[in-house]
Amino acid sequence: MKYSQKYGTGVSVFLLLTNFLLWMPGAWAAEDPIVTKTVQGEFSEVVQNVSNSIVGKGINIAHVLPASEMLNRTGPAFGYKESVYVDAETIEFCSARISHMLARSNPDNIVLCPFTISVYVLTAEPDQVRISYRIPTGRPGSEEAASEIVSLIESIIEDATW
Repeated sequence: MKYSQKYGTGVSVFLLLTNFLLWMPGAWAAEDPIVTKTVQGEFSEVVQNVSNSIVGKGINIAHVLPASEMLNRTGPAFGYKESVYVDAETIEFCSARISHMLARSNPDNIVLCPFTISVYVLTAEPDQVRISYRIPTGRPGSEEAASEIVSLIESIIEDATW
């Protein structure tokens, strides 16, 4: 018995299309979860502007991670002679309002707080300051809260880089 007689031509067409989509370039490519903005200015000034914007929104900064210090200090132990960053700091903060939204959407979303913004200068591009953040996804049903995080972070960056 032929495949199309046993399962019908609709199944054959479905399998053919599915196979095509699986092998199509970029079929599995998702939106880049890291957003980066390049700005002109001094590293310390940009970090201060981002920090001031966070505090200006009534949000406490939980921690500032001196990422470049740690990487530059430990790189030689792993055989790295060149530093990736001239300077790099990650600012951690959390909004109580958004955190409640996240937790009520799904308790597993606790891992999304604190939110982070990284400010850094690459060794290869010393006259540019980069600001990056990660787009959160959360568990299904958390789209509204995740969108609130992105809006908050984007407004902080916009305020800091006018």
